[in-house]
Amino acid sequence: MSEEQKVPTKEELITFLNEQIEVKEVQVKLQNLNTTLAKGRAEELQALNFIANLTNPSQDVPRGTPHKLTEEDLENNPELVEAGLKVGDEVLKSEEPVEEKKSRSLKK
Repeated sequence: MSEEQKVPTKEELITFLNEQIEVKEVQVKLQNLNTTLAKGRAEELQALNFIANLTNPSQDVPRGTPHKLTEEDLENNPELVEAGLKVGDEVLKSEEPVEEKKSRSLKK
């Protein structure tokens, strides 16, 4: 024999819905608190970053691609030999395009 399901009364439905409303209100409060906390943490990180930059400004960090010197590099760039570099030494190759020196003369 199966039990018949009891149909909730109007008062029971209203009580249930009111409880759900209370739960949702608490969830909204929690979400607002989490949002406020996240904003506060982000502002704190920004402030710490600002202070770090003031107290320890970054110096120009050389940028480029690592490159092992070859014999051809040394032949084409005698200043590297003068600086004491040799084949196999690793240097940073500039990422900026190097402008070629063009000598121009005016015709008279």
